[in-house]
Amino acid sequence: MVSSWFFGRARPSDALAPAAEAGQPRMGRTPLDTDAQTPSWQDMVRQLSDEVATSLQTASEQLTRLDQLEPGLVRSLAPIHDSVERARQASMAARHVLRLCEDPPPQRREVLNLADVAHAALTARAEWLRRRQVEVRQAFAQALVYVDSSLLYQLVDELLLWVGQLGADISVNVEHSRATGGPRLQITSACQPSKASPAAWRGVRWVLWHQLARAMDAQTELDLQDRHVRVSVALPPVTEAQLARSVDDSVEPTTVSAVIQGCQVLIVSSSAQRRAQCLQTLAGYGLILDAAETMHQAQQLAQQRLPDAVIYDNTCSASDITRLRAQLLEHAGTPAAFIEIHNQAGSADFHTSTSRNVSTGHVRASALGHSLGPALVFELCKVL
Repeated sequence: MVSSWFFGRARPSDALAPAAEAGQPRMGRTPLDTDAQTPSWQDMVRQLSDEVATSLQTASEQLTRLDQLEPGLVRSLAPIHDSVERARQASMAARHVLRLCEDPPPQRREVLNLADVAHAALTARAEWLRRRQVEVRQAFAQALVYVDSSLLYQLVDELLLWVGQLGADISVNVEHSRATGGPRLQITSACQPSKASPAAWRGVRWVLWHQLARAMDAQTELDLQDRHVRVSVALPPVTEAQLARSVDDSVEPTTVSAVIQGCQVLIVSSSAQRRAQCLQTLAGYGLILDAAETMHQAQQLAQQRLPDAVIYDNTCSASDITRLRAQLLEHAGTPAAFIEIHNQAGSADFHTSTSRNVSTGHVRASALGHSLGPALVFELCKVL
């Protein structure tokens, strides 16, 4: 059975409870103007996802902290930890669906190799797949696309998450479609569709990857057979004009970057997308790159291979970064370069700060593509 379709917009609910003004409950009896006071379904989804995500984020952080103190205990609580994480991710996905429907982000289209994006997403999700004992087979051919890099990465990542829950054997292929002559991504799970959880077919993740595909004008096809589920995403081929414009706008790493080739760089972020963005951005600099999802993983990787530089974002606490900086200095005898990725509006794409002779580089998240590489060169040259 093959189907090709998209989800449409949901309709507002006809009966929702009235909202209290300024977050305070009303005392006594007051007449209700239902047209003015009934919140929209968008408001309800936003409020619900915020409340759920906040609570689950706290629970997830507590379990992670407990894992550092009592690893044996947390291993016995692994099913609880996984359930908390699934619920947290579902809440975040609901928030993202709402944004795509109500306030789509501006797109910055560029020429990308679909195989590179798929590889980056798989690299960032390697630990997630390993924990679930999901085996991945890959077959990548070069396939150029003209899309927004963030949306494309999110689509591939969401498809991996969705297909990865169906079975323990998946394949990821990038090729040119014979039908359209354009690039195509196919992700297949060797499983029986009839045995998949009903929630897999109408869950928030299912809705989200459809909405992401729609935002990029991609064509999706779902192929259900007795022994596999296959999702195909076809994108328009790159035109000559788009390719020429990409060549004119491209910025290669400068020759200064040669001095940092071979350096060990550790990327620390709980965001899979953020880790993949950093991996993609630094791919041409000749670095040895490691990526960690938690500070505990970062410390383990740092013990195996002392990093020359650490890149982190606001998912890492300041105290954890301070401890990691001190540990690296103690073991290496020389300081490592540290770069923080932040979301502060109105700040420079890259700037540095110094506190007690400790230097930190700061790169704005929206400027990663053109600022992270030069910032890393700058910071590493100060410590090498």
